[in-house]
Amino acid sequence: MKPPKGVQGLVFDDVFFTEQEIVKCAVVKHIEVMIKHQNASLDDVKRRISEEVKAAGANAVKNFRYGQRIMSTLKALLRFQWEIEFWHGEGDAVKM
Repeated sequence: MKPPKGVQGLVFDDVFFTEQEIVKCAVVKHIEVMIKHQNASLDDVKRRISEEVKAAGANAVKNFRYGQRIMSTLKALLRFQWEIEFWHGEGDAVKM
């Protein structure tokens, strides 16, 4: 897959990911994922997003944002969760 001219990004699991805007591409679906299991990584986030992108009939993600968040200790205890850090990712699925 060839990225649009002037847009930087990378291909993961046959889906193009970029933190930039891709002009002239209509948004098929906005995708958000959270991974709350221990030893998760950014690759896990990209893998889950790429599955949803393909299911929506798209082949790229624009405006990709990701990071780690920390759940408050009280909230974690109320939910009986030991893992209080989790990965999140979001972006707009588009067809290039």
